Amino acid sequence: MKRTTAIVCLSSLLITAGCSDSKSGGGGKSGSDEQQASGAVIKQFADAWVKAWAPNGKPDAAGALTDNPTVFAKRLDDVDSALVASTVTVTPQGEPKCTDGSCTQDLAVEAQLRGIGAMKWTSTATAAKTGDAWKVKASGDTIYPGLGENNYLKRVRALPARASILDRNGVALTANRPVVIVGVAAGTKATAATYAAFTKYLDVDGAKLAARAKAAPAGQFVDAITIRAEEWEALRPTMSKLPGVLTMGGTQSLPPTATFARSLLGTMKTATDETLKNAGPTASAQDQVGTTGLQYAFQQQLAGTPGGTVALRDGKTKLTIKTVFSQKGTAGKPVKTTLDTNMQKAAEAALATSKLPASLVAVQASTGQILAAANGPQVASYNRAFQGRYAPGSTFKIVTSAALLGSGETAATPLPCTDTINVFGKTFKNYDALAAYGNGTMQTAFNKSCNTAFISQHARLPKDGMTKAAAMFGIGRDLNLSISAYGGQVPAPKDDVEEAASMIGQGTVTASPLAIALVAATVDHGTAMKPVLVPGKDAAGAAASPLPAATVAALRTFMRTTVTGGTASVLAGNGAVAAKTGTAEVVVKGKVTTNAWMAGYRGDVAFAVIVEGGESGSHTAGPLLKSFLSSFK
Repeated sequence: MKRTTAIVCLSSLLITAGCSDSKSGGGGKSGSDEQQASGAVIKQFADAWVKAWAPNGKPDAAGALTDNPTVFAKRLDDVDSALVASTVTVTPQGEPKCTDGSCTQDLAVEAQLRGIGAMKWTSTATAAKTGDAWKVKASGDTIYPGLGENNYLKRVRALPARASILDRNGVALTANRPVVIVGVAAGTKATAATYAAFTKYLDVDGAKLAARAKAAPAGQFVDAITIRAEEWEALRPTMSKLPGVLTMGGTQSLPPTATFARSLLGTMKTATDETLKNAGPTASAQDQVGTTGLQYAFQQQLAGTPGGTVALRDGKTKLTIKTVFSQKGTAGKPVKTTLDTNMQKAAEAALATSKLPASLVAVQASTGQILAAANGPQVASYNRAFQGRYAPGSTFKIVTSAALLGSGETAATPLPCTDTINVFGKTFKNYDALAAYGNGTMQTAFNKSCNTAFISQHARLPKDGMTKAAAMFGIGRDLNLSISAYGGQVPAPKDDVEEAASMIGQGTVTASPLAIALVAATVDHGTAMKPVLVPGKDAAGAAASPLPAATVAALRTFMRTTVTGGTASVLAGNGAVAAKTGTAEVVVKGKVTTNAWMAGYRGDVAFAVIVEGGESGSHTAGPLLKSFLSSFK
């Protein structure tokens, strides 16, 4: 900007002084030209610097605006690499100051250090005319003050210890435990036998690992898998002697065993593009982050924020001249859950005896708080207990009974149990172990789980009768849990056949084991409660209006007498247990098979278990629940 002083002409001074134009900035018009020309090239340089440090940016354009393009471009790129900057803003401050043919201007710089945060500084760009063009001086000080020709910046990132996931009593379910990262050296040092061992002993795709190793830069450690330190000790005699095998020690947030509450707590792995986004702006691609379950859902809370330092070092001695940036990390905060450690162990121990895939959920009936959720017998990250979409079979007769009781029927209403029943051309039958017994009450039909008896009453219900009854138990709503969970579905039937099927938990009716445990909890408590896994995060309270008192009383009697003299008698002798069995027909790979169910409650604990491919609720699911109930009072 051209700067001038005001012209003041005083008549009394005209004879002695005249009227003159004073100049500033070292030369009036020529000074203004220097400012404009140098300011323009410095602004171009600042913009080119921003592009150079952008993702996949190149430093050549910034270098071309200096008096030593090749040297400066490399220096700018080296500082970018040293800081691990993801982006930068470079803003010229004020106007250039020009003296003796060169101009200087301060640059306000803010670099986002990947995995740490923002680092701010002010450097100075010097521009001078070289031939016909203005150029920025190719000095390290233009990038950071004090870099000069030889000094360099060194960054160190420090991760805080990951916080624990806690049970309802504050006991740590996860802790930072020793692990070993097993991998191979880049190149061709590892042999076919090495990769075969990775496949055999570590369940790693040896062929893919070999391809990664051959493509990696020389000297690089190519990681394959992270395992517990004790697992590596068992494998060390076999693996460590193979060519090319390398290991690195570390820690990872893990439960006490590889199986404990795995589908709930989740897993940790090196970040991928997807999990890195979830981990937040201060995460790094090299970090171990949550990939499933609560570890994923609460990644940022558990991880805290990393700290870091940047030091200016002497290029010759490599010693630190001074620390130019320091940021303290913040510790992660624990996540407290509603889980009961002993009950979780009991659930997992019960499922370990199953030969078929099974899931078990236990909830506190009065609050909806989840006490345990297990999937077995094999270890799996997929949480069938929460996410499985199953036909609930005869456990759904709890809902059907509530619907019929609400229509004016009573526990003593006669419901005939026949071998089969036909509804508009569709024939329904009972499960194989039940013989028709003729006339009986609704309570008898519930105790013996007679399909035809309940279906015989389908005309008593309006078309949306089962949908509305299910809503009284919280079925059909989004559960809104911290981790993914399915609340079930009871669509309004399109015809009488679908309505009849829904009365025995078949057709279009689906639910998760968690949803069915909440159905049993509704009978126990009298009101459907929203499920809670993480207090303060998950919505709590009633999920529906209280059931009518008469309905609650009848259902409690139905479920208790099913244990004392009905299909759930396998649970007799385990306290005042109330339960309902279920066997649901499903089609798997074109063949009709069955899933076995049992749901119920004891005290303030409600539960549900499913066994995929199980013969029946009483014979397959019942023994698992008996084992579970015998483990706690």
